[in-house]
Amino acid sequence: MAARNVTEEEITARAQKLADEQGPGWEAVLAAERVGKDTAALRYWRQLAVKELEAEDVTVLEVEADAPKTIGLE
Repeated sequence: MAARNVTEEEITARAQKLADEQGPGWEAVLAAERVGKDTAALRYWRQLAVKELEAEDVTVLEVEADAPKTIGLE
């Protein structure tokens, strides 16, 4: 099974969550972007979000691959 594609909405939502929990807050990141102050901050939080989302996919795929195959239990 191939990894699923992560949507822009998922990336943005995770980046917002991470910035709010671990950083200056999402609004501060966006405010800096609006005035052209710090494009690196937004890029950092989005890249971190992508890494986390991809890591979660790998974990789910590994669990699915390791799950016993059952037939006729529906």
